[in-house]
Amino acid sequence: MSPDLICIGLDVGTGGARAVAMNFRGQLLAEGRADLPPAAARVLGPRVEQDPLAWTAAAAAALREVTARLPARCEIAGIAVDATSGTFLLVDENHRPLTPGVMYSDLRAVAEAEEAAEAVRDVLAPYGIHVAASFALSKLLHFARHEPDLFCRCRRVVHQTDWIVGGLCGRYDVTDVSTALKTGVDPGRMQWPAALESRLGIPRRLLPEVVLPGTPVGRVTAEAAAATGLPASVPVVAGATDGLAGCLASGAKEPGDLNVTLGTTLVFKAISPQPLLDPDAVVYNHRHPAGGYLPGAASSTGADWVERFFRGEDLERLGREAADRLPTRRIAYPLVKTGERFPFACATATGFGLEPIGDSVVRFAAGMEGTAFLERLASDRLEALGLRIGPTVYATGGAAAGETWLRIRAAVSGRTYAVPRHPQCAVGAAVLAALPHAGSCREAVAAIVRPGRTVEPEPQLVAAYAESREQFPAALRERGYL
Repeated sequence: MSPDLICIGLDVGTGGARAVAMNFRGQLLAEGRADLPPAAARVLGPRVEQDPLAWTAAAAAALREVTARLPARCEIAGIAVDATSGTFLLVDENHRPLTPGVMYSDLRAVAEAEEAAEAVRDVLAPYGIHVAASFALSKLLHFARHEPDLFCRCRRVVHQTDWIVGGLCGRYDVTDVSTALKTGVDPGRMQWPAALESRLGIPRRLLPEVVLPGTPVGRVTAEAAAATGLPASVPVVAGATDGLAGCLASGAKEPGDLNVTLGTTLVFKAISPQPLLDPDAVVYNHRHPAGGYLPGAASSTGADWVERFFRGEDLERLGREAADRLPTRRIAYPLVKTGERFPFACATATGFGLEPIGDSVVRFAAGMEGTAFLERLASDRLEALGLRIGPTVYATGGAAAGETWLRIRAAVSGRTYAVPRHPQCAVGAAVLAALPHAGSCREAVAAIVRPGRTVEPEPQLVAAYAESREQFPAALRERGYL
């Protein structure tokens, strides 16, 4: 690839937009960001909404910042967009919003969720997908039932990603299969189930064409070029949800590769040639841009215990001092809320083991260990379901920055932990923008994503954790969680 050839990824989230320009050697050449104004968001009881025009403005501002910083001789191979999963709006025949952006966290459709789920249960069951109240499909049914006049005026259901793509290239009639998942698409066939219209009354004509992420869908219009600084006619490539984009940015690219994002919760995504079927319906399967699947699940446990127990403290110091206290031989399950989703499902599960520890350094170390033990249970669960996990875990999320925590996780899992140099979701969108030039998703990841650092399992620490690794699930079983 020419050193002057670059691709642009745009991430649109709940707080604003971030854009990056990457070359095919994995160098970040420019980035830009813009926050949404506070007035763009509105929460009214279960309704959570944002102004889609604010998304457009933030995206344009982030792109203008990037394009203003690009090297003079560069050639833009393409642009792709990622955004939140399950967020959408209704538009009229001129693509003007009829509704605000209905956010993924909006729960107005609790009463409609079971009817929506039942209508597509047989179609989605092979992928482990169960429609919930937060799904776009449930909320579309809510509009059809409770605001029929508004629903009749609708000419297109447009997801958040589709809205930005439409603003760039003028096409509002196409979406990617990961973005469409919570609207009820059959991810294997990439088709809308007939039951959406026949049983729920949602006309097929309102729903966009479904393509794989990384598929070229249009070119930047003259109007979008003036707003963003992008050259007119730059290829616009189908993007993805932020979760899929984050997985691509992690460097995971081969079957068996596992991406674990440690933030407020632990989120797991793996690459598999076929769907991973979970009898407890906790693991669900996205389509992967390469054509296989992306089985994933989310724990209720993550790093939120750090905020609860160590707010305002020097975490870097705690991490350094904790390194000298390993292993603690304390068994702690650092769940902050009530209820666990994965690697086991227990609505009454509560955390234990941290409160009695008086030494703050030992408590911090025990919390890191407990999270690592739970992560090991999760990877064991995925393997029990048939996934062959490789020797490397691709680690992302804010908590991946802590060296001591990575050492613990590597020792407990027995795998190498690799942290990418640029873990932003926008980099994953840039991977999709590069895909048509790279020829495959694997080659696009290899070209765009660069490793930051790796942490190998230390044999002495692996052996030291052998006993605690067995004691942790035993403690869960004693409480009836397993």
